[in-house]
Amino acid sequence: MKITKKFFKENFPKIKKDSYKNINGKILIIAGSKTMQGAAVLNVLGAYFSGAGMVALASIPEIIKATVCTVPQALVLPLEKNQLNEIKKYIKNFKPDVLLIGSGLSEMAKHTLEILDFAKLPAVIDASSLTFLASKNAKLPKTGGPYILTPHIGEMKRLLKQKTLNAKTAAKNLAQKTGAICLLKGPVTYISNGVKTYESHTGNCGLAKAGSGDVLGGIIAALYARLLAQTEDKKQAAFKAAALGCYLHGTAADIAAKETGKISLLATNVVHKIPIAIKNLLK
Repeated sequence: MKITKKFFKENFPKIKKDSYKNINGKILIIAGSKTMQGAAVLNVLGAYFSGAGMVALASIPEIIKATVCTVPQALVLPLEKNQLNEIKKYIKNFKPDVLLIGSGLSEMAKHTLEILDFAKLPAVIDASSLTFLASKNAKLPKTGGPYILTPHIGEMKRLLKQKTLNAKTAAKNLAQKTGAICLLKGPVTYISNGVKTYESHTGNCGLAKAGSGDVLGGIIAALYARLLAQTEDKKQAAFKAAALGCYLHGTAADIAAKETGKISLLATNVVHKIPIAIKNLLK
């Protein structure tokens, strides 16, 4: 099924007039490393621009400083010596609705399963965490979720243990294998729950750059948290969040590319066009 503007408008979570930050989605992002510091910042921006009420970032001190300068609204947890224990404590105290884990995470990704198992929460899993799961042929914890996996073609090959892929069926195959909602990024992005598959045709080749997926992760996490507040069907909330997030991300990229061109398009250009994209799509 091809995602349309009509689908977006009908399913995009609305903000109530009497809402407040605690009910507009609380997200904990676990992201970033010394060599990939910008990923976490893009996660946070993507989430806030997509309507999240509260976004907290758990990361190393260098990234925390950069994030606060760029996004002063962000809540922060500097990770130092006992990183895993600090994350667990923060999950317990902050009580997020959704986790976003993996963007630029590097070495810390080895704790992905332990964090998910401890949190027992819905989560968006990306990048380094997907690579870790593939390397260990690991199964997702049954006590949490629903989970949303957001691989690009290389990560998908590793997760499915295949050298070649049929893009149209790969997302469905991974969803059936893992029980998660799976989104395969590409010229056409496929989002599947294992039975039904959505197709998003927004976006352009300018997105084939570092940082694009980090923006997408933040968008999806925000929409997921907001949809969870409006429905008891968590699996359906996850499926819609992935579909809506992909369509919104691509639309923002198309708007940004009209100014920059596709060659010069950056993830930072895309993230700052999210508000305009939402406004246009809801007209």
